[in-house]
This record gives sequence, structure tokens and C-alpha cells, in this order.
Amino acid sequence: MGTLMGRLAAMSEEDRARVLAKVRGAAGGAAGTGEPRLTPGACPAGRGPASFVQEQLWFVSQLAQGVPAYNVSFAFHLTGPLDADALLAAVRDVVRRHDVLRSRLVLADGRLVQEVTDADPQVPVRDLTGAPDPQGAAQERVAELSRTAFDLAARPPLRLELLRISPTRHALAWIAHHTLVDGWSFGILLTELAGAYRARCAGREPDLPEVRLQFRDVAHWQRERMTGPTLDRLLDRWQRRLAGPAPAELPTDRPRGAAQTFRGGMLRFDFGADDAAGVSAVADRLRVTPFAVLLGAYALVVAAYAGSDAAVVGAPLAGRGRPELDAVVGPFSNTLPLRVDLSGDPTGAEVLTRANDAMLDAVSGQDVPFSRLADAVRGDRDARRNPLFDVLFNLGNLPPGSDRADLGGQTRLEVAGCPNGTVRLDLELTAEHTPQALTGRLEYNADLFDEATAAALLDDVRLVVGQLAADPTTRRSALEVPGARRRRLAAVARAAGDDAAPLRPARTAARRTRAWSR
Repeated sequence: MGTLMGRLAAMSEEDRARVLAKVRGAAGGAAGTGEPRLTPGACPAGRGPASFVQEQLWFVSQLAQGVPAYNVSFAFHLTGPLDADALLAAVRDVVRRHDVLRSRLVLADGRLVQEVTDADPQVPVRDLTGAPDPQGAAQERVAELSRTAFDLAARPPLRLELLRISPTRHALAWIAHHTLVDGWSFGILLTELAGAYRARCAGREPDLPEVRLQFRDVAHWQRERMTGPTLDRLLDRWQRRLAGPAPAELPTDRPRGAAQTFRGGMLRFDFGADDAAGVSAVADRLRVTPFAVLLGAYALVVAAYAGSDAAVVGAPLAGRGRPELDAVVGPFSNTLPLRVDLSGDPTGAEVLTRANDAMLDAVSGQDVPFSRLADAVRGDRDARRNPLFDVLFNLGNLPPGSDRADLGGQTRLEVAGCPNGTVRLDLELTAEHTPQALTGRLEYNADLFDEATAAALLDDVRLVVGQLAADPTTRRSALEVPGARRRRLAAVARAAGDDAAPLRPARTAARRTRAWSR
């Protein structure tokens, strides 16, 4: 759930001013040449064009029918006395406010449109208090709901269920397809749900801020704006940004199949307080963001495994370059490629500066439609993989307390994400960083990688983070990346005829018992 606002909060004043100037310039640069206005009610008939993000997500969902890879799954954990009727009424209040939550995607005259339905959300209540392990039963039920794919045309892809664990413990499963929401949207929904619940408990109608813009209005504006010279200029900037030799492919434990697969494995990690403090310290010293430090470390490891002088890493960007979009629920988040140049044996400081520049440049051009960029940069598509990148990095830098809410009285709500065993890319590294903690998860395609390989790569990320923090003047050639070195030596041995040479280390007792939760 990383956001542009979280990254801005972590920047120095100088970098913050620089990126905001770029975003405003990109968002308003064509205003003097007749850029269309963002107008509430642009699509008053309950139907409007799909946004570029919705179109891309719909397309990949058609290629992977029955696979829940693009389900966004959360459990709202409620502790304390709960008025279930008030909560269900509050859910209806919130869903009625945002048309996108009641929309399905359909083809009309060969074009994808979002069509608003009149259906109120269905919220079944399931009593698990009689189960041998009610908490475990609730977790399994949320997982079951999150693993069930949506039919995007049949009905709005939103699935809700209230689970009763005990008289004072409940969980509201909230599963939506990514065509409806992004991480930022969940922050809006959480705030509104808490306010509506408190009002319903008091016997009043919720007094929530007016919703001026609906997501279909934004999609209509995007379609009018991203055409002609505006789109051409943006694509040209991105093509220049991504220019250079294509990075070598990340070696896998097994060859790719004929089509992309989504079977995922996951390793959770806790790098500890020392590494967290080291990231903050080197970021301050070099006047870059913690995002850039972790992106740079990840890029160095990925490039070491691939034997390449560059790494292209996908990163989710908020896609909300205008203040009036901050309160709109919808799938704005646009995952775009960041190319980190590692040529010339740079120092760690130079790598982190390059990573920081790549992030700032990407933010300034985050409105580019993914599909248009893929066509411009790659042309022919490979059905086995994402057209622009195979690995992703995301830093969840949300403000403290944004994952919880006070529902009044003794009742509290906390939000937890629920991975469903799928993965969209070869590797996806998600980190949560504060000056005191550095935690997260590495998700990997289990059809391509063994767990031991993913664990070795994660070990290398931690090791490189520590080396960059300890001495950012160290050159790339002097950094220790032992997992990558082992794979290179094994590949050389195999090429020489030693078929028994392992590609990865044995699972030692030390590795099995290290203090990382999986």
C-alpha cells in the first residue's frame, strides 16, 4: 500500500520541492494548449469509459481467467463490542457513495466501459464461535474468499463477509478486484467506514464529505487528456528514460512455460533495528529517500544474479498528481519501470543517487498509460511475462495509524492484508520501513524459483543494504553478493561438465532456524 504521499513525507525539503514541481509540470504542462478540464458529472448516465489502468487489468485478467492474482484482499479486524447492524449499514453507506464499487466492466461497441449497477452490497454474516478454533477458521475463510476469482462483467467485483469469532471479536473480509480500488483507496474507505459506523451507532445519518468526483469522471478526463501531442511527449520522455541495452534476464531454477503463471511462494523478513537505522542514516547522508536506498540495494542484487549492468524494476506509483484526486476511490495506482544504471563500477552512493533520480523522474511521468508505454518500448508482447519488467519493489510508507481506526467506545478496527498464494511477476519485494524497523516480504513465482533461491536472494539484499549503509563509497565490484557468486560458479561448473554442481546452497540448520518469520 505504498503511496506517493508516504514517499514525499520521507523526502528532504529540497527533493520534495523538486518532485512536486515535476508532478505539477507534468499534470498541467498542457493546460495552456487546451487540456480538457476535470469535470464532475462528465458521465452522468451511469456509464463511462474504463480508465487506462482498468483496461490493462481487464486485459491481463482475460489472459488468466480463474486466477485471483489481481484480487486485493483485506481483513478488517474488529475488537470490542460490535453493533453488527450498524456496521452493515455503514458498509452500504460507503459503497453507495463511490460508484466504482458498484460497477462492472463490459464491452460495448468494441470498447471497455464501466457500468454502474443499482445493487447494494451483500454482506453475509458467518458465525464461527462454534468452531474448534474460531480464529483459525476466520483466517481460512478470508483466504478462501481471497482465492476465488471474479467475473468482471457479471457483477461488481466486490466480495464482503462479516465473520463472528467471539462476542467481542469479528473480522470483516473485504475482497475487491484491482479494477475497483488501489491501496490509497482503502485509506479513504477505512476513514469513511469508521465515521459512518459511529453515526449509525448514534442513530443518525452519516455526515461525510460530499463526493464531487466519481472515478468514471476521472477515466473520461484521462481518455480526453492522454491523446495526441500530450501522450507523444510523455512517451518520448519515457523512451529516453528507458534507453540503453536491455538488462540480462534473471536466471531461474526452471524454464518458463508457454504462458505466464501466477503460483506464488512467500518469505517474510525482519532485517532488524540496526539495518533500519542504517537505511535512514545513509539516506540522510546522501540526501536521498529510504525508497532509493532499498531500490538501489535490490537493483544491485538483481543485476548481480543476472550478470547485468542495469536493472529495470517495477514500482507502484500513486497516479494522483492533482489534489482533487486525493478523495476519489478507484484504481489510480500505475506500476511503471524504473531503470537503474549500474555501469562504470559506480560507488554505492552513486547507485543510490541514480536510483533516487529514477524514482523522481518516474513520479513526474506517472500518468503515462502502461499499455501505451509497453507498445512504444517493447512492441511485440511475450505471453510468458510482463512486457516491461520481471521484478517489482514497493515500499509501504504509510503514515503511522493509517491501518487502524477508532469506531467509538471500546471498539477498534485494524486492517491486515491477506496474500492469496498468487504472484504477478517473477519477484516482488515489499518492505515496510521506519527508523526502528525494516520488515516485509519477498513473493516469488514458485514455478520458476525454489524457496532456497528466493531465501538466498533475500539474504543478499540484507547483506547489500548493510554494506551500503556502512560505507557508501564502496564500489559495486567490491560489494559481497554471495548468493549470486555461488550461482555463477555453479553455472561455470555445469558448463564444464559437472552436472552435480548445485545452483543453490543446501538448507543448513542455521538457515532453517534463522530469526525470520516465513
